[in-house]
Amino acid sequence: MTEKIDMAVIGGGPAGYVAALRGRQLGLKVALIEKERIGGCCLNRGCIPTKSLLADVDGLHWVRRAVRAEILDREPRVDFSKMVKRKDEVVNGLRSNLEKLLASSGVSVSKTGAKIPEPGTVLLDTGEVIRARNIVIATGSRSWIPPIPGVDLPGVLTTRDMLNIDKIPENLVIVGGGIIGQEFAEIFSALGSKVTILEALGRILNNVDAELARKYASFLPARGITSEIGVHVHGIRKQGTSLQVVYEKKGKEKNVTSDLVLLATGRRPNLEACVRERLDIRVQNGALEVDRFLRTSVHGIYAAGDVVGGKMLAHLASYHGEFAAQNIAARGGPVNDDIVPSCVFTNPQIAWVGQTEEEAKQSGRPFRTSVFSLTSNGKAQALGEHRGWLKLIEDSETRKLIGANFLGPQASELIVEMTLALRKGFSASDVVEAIHPHPTLSEGVREAALGFLDGPIHAEPRVKTFTE
Repeated sequence: MTEKIDMAVIGGGPAGYVAALRGRQLGLKVALIEKERIGGCCLNRGCIPTKSLLADVDGLHWVRRAVRAEILDREPRVDFSKMVKRKDEVVNGLRSNLEKLLASSGVSVSKTGAKIPEPGTVLLDTGEVIRARNIVIATGSRSWIPPIPGVDLPGVLTTRDMLNIDKIPENLVIVGGGIIGQEFAEIFSALGSKVTILEALGRILNNVDAELARKYASFLPARGITSEIGVHVHGIRKQGTSLQVVYEKKGKEKNVTSDLVLLATGRRPNLEACVRERLDIRVQNGALEVDRFLRTSVHGIYAAGDVVGGKMLAHLASYHGEFAAQNIAARGGPVNDDIVPSCVFTNPQIAWVGQTEEEAKQSGRPFRTSVFSLTSNGKAQALGEHRGWLKLIEDSETRKLIGANFLGPQASELIVEMTLALRKGFSASDVVEAIHPHPTLSEGVREAALGFLDGPIHAEPRVKTFTE
């Protein structure tokens, strides 16, 4: 019988490869199984390729501002094929480095699919059997395709497909107004596409603080982006060389014609790869059920990342991967994943951690909000990107900060300070005591915190009190 290894990890995305690397750091003998490409969705067809395209789009925004200010005399021509090439080079380089790191760390990598026929056993699609004392299921998630007639037509794409198109569409319809939909709208509207977003809910970016989501939505028409909210898509049909999307809004049937239709309707945990009824792994709401130690209902089997549901974020998946390996090595403990930052890499960016104003209201506890506008921030003005607001939320009884919601340049970087503050139970005074460098956008965070004390230095206070 083959000698058992310490840990077999199924899935090579942010949860899986991090679990494998952390396991090796802790002295475990590790096997990693990935049937597609190391790095998973995030590296190969999600976070990284979209951020490469968005970085180029940010450059376009700067150039256009410079043209308006007559710093440059004309706007340069965009070569989309070069953007795609750079995106691929970034992805391939990162993946190659990751593969080398896994090899040098001593992780055994199998590029094939896998099943778990019984606890302690992983059956590879090649027929090879791996015996493992512990198994980590990190199979991630997949795009959810809604049951809309016509979704199988040519030109109806998932986000994965969208990253491989070779020319900019003149018209683009995006079904879904969440984070993924907004980022693709940002990319292609900046490249000249006329974009229409169809969202079933009452507003776009439903998880974002409502006030900031409304402010962001107000920027979209000037970008050539139309948002239709509260709609029900009835179907997609061919119309000559184009596609026509038929939808209902307020009881009236409407339609929009487009070159391409992007389905950005969310993701679902990928359970089919390794879950078998005989294993009796408990599933809840379509995801693997785990405890605070990331253990499933079957002894010796752990799960991490998107496959456990909840917030499907690469950084949370990596956090889970670390903890799964540490718990297997008896060096861990319960996960603390209640405070997790989220980001939308549009222009301006959106980021939040902890509670939104709506969530604070639902809690029933008294709280206060303090808002600082970046129009009063020197760095934002110098960047020419002063459209932004930093909103902090404070529990009125404990005086602890319970939420941060940012809309503005580099919000994804600014939110890190507040993630630490919320995890450590800081108050506004704790944030204010830290000297923030000048001129930086981070000064705006301190100014927002000052709103709960004697008021910001560079603006009038904008503080609201909400009672029970």
